[in-house]
Amino acid sequence: MNLTKIKFLIMAMMLTNIIAIAQDTLTLSDAIKIGMENNFSIRIARNDVSIADNNNTLGNAGFLPKVDASASSNNSFYNIKQEYADGTNYKNSSYPSYGLSGGVLLNWTLFDGFAMFANKQKYSTLEELSNINFQMTVEDAAASIIINYYTIAIENNLLENYHEALTLSRDRLRIAREKAVIGTSYQIAVMQAEVDYRADSSQMLQQVNKIQNLKINLNKLIGREPDINFNVKKLAPEVVSIELNTIIKNLVNQNKEIQAAKLNLRLKEIAIREAQASRYPRIGISPAYNFSRSSTPEGSTELNRSFGPAIGISAGITLFNGFNATRNIKNARIYRDNQDLINQSKVQNLKGEAIKYYNNLVLAKNLVELEQKSAELAKTNSNVAMEKYRIGIISDIELRDAQIKYLDAEYRYLNALMQAKTAEVELQVLMGAVNIP
Repeated sequence: MNLTKIKFLIMAMMLTNIIAIAQDTLTLSDAIKIGMENNFSIRIARNDVSIADNNNTLGNAGFLPKVDASASSNNSFYNIKQEYADGTNYKNSSYPSYGLSGGVLLNWTLFDGFAMFANKQKYSTLEELSNINFQMTVEDAAASIIINYYTIAIENNLLENYHEALTLSRDRLRIAREKAVIGTSYQIAVMQAEVDYRADSSQMLQQVNKIQNLKINLNKLIGREPDINFNVKKLAPEVVSIELNTIIKNLVNQNKEIQAAKLNLRLKEIAIREAQASRYPRIGISPAYNFSRSSTPEGSTELNRSFGPAIGISAGITLFNGFNATRNIKNARIYRDNQDLINQSKVQNLKGEAIKYYNNLVLAKNLVELEQKSAELAKTNSNVAMEKYRIGIISDIELRDAQIKYLDAEYRYLNALMQAKTAEVELQVLMGAVNIP
């Protein structure tokens, strides 16, 4: 690929960014707002909350009766032939019989060993759990959006640095070519300058492509079409300080995973009560109202009708079922104990994660202070080196070395900023308090 094509490709990709700026600048708050409405995981979790709310009813728990109504009509037309002992007989080719019946039956369990109370508490707990899971989904989505947004902003800053380096490489190539006119000894410098210019061009093209892919990821996170083009605001993450004691305190009290684990422990305790219910008697009533009417116009009884209320009472208890009730209760208690151990392990693991992210935040904060100064010095050194190169004081290698050191310093500084922001957001998730702009 010749230099003209390289320049054209770079200009085209830069123009794409300019058009994106003119068309749509997506702010962080707008990205989060769109994500809260469109993110598929959030929408699914919101539907799960609705399902849990629908299930949390007295009827689903078993408190309310069941009422059935029925009706039937039976009509028959028989051919009858009867012969009697006295020698007489009776014959009818179409003997009608009409029947109509109906009724309403209510089945109501009055007592089932407190299982219905356990069921109601279970469905209430499941509703709480679905709300906690929804909040976790929202926090995770918001955290991912924030991190992706800042990553794009950081990569845009890095793109500007690469563009600046490319400009310097282009100036260096121009100067080398001007010197080559004077003598053939500068031809090597021209070739080296062109190699470096191509390398910088390649680096910039890759950076533009990286940013485009990051935008696709952000579009997916906020539930938009992947090919929607946009630009983000030019910003740099602010480095914050969080006390470790505050992190641990909020972790224990507000972390959504720990809250969900506590609710799961409650569900295991409810399961014990459900298993124990099989040892108690069951009492139910079944009041009804029935109606029946039958007629045989040509029979001895032309009409037979009955109607009125009825009531039944039932009671029962399982005396022996192969010790299965005892086994189920023992297993339910073991499940409860295991859940308690899982909860303790989760708290311990999350505390470990919190300490690691805290250490990362402290390290990143120190690196930001260190690398910011290094980047400033490296930029000054690169500018000075370029001026010296113009007047022939330093060689191509020395100039290139100064440029590379500047780019490396800027990369380390921006990377430290992103590390600090990532650690901060992850700590906010652990503390159950994601700061949504």
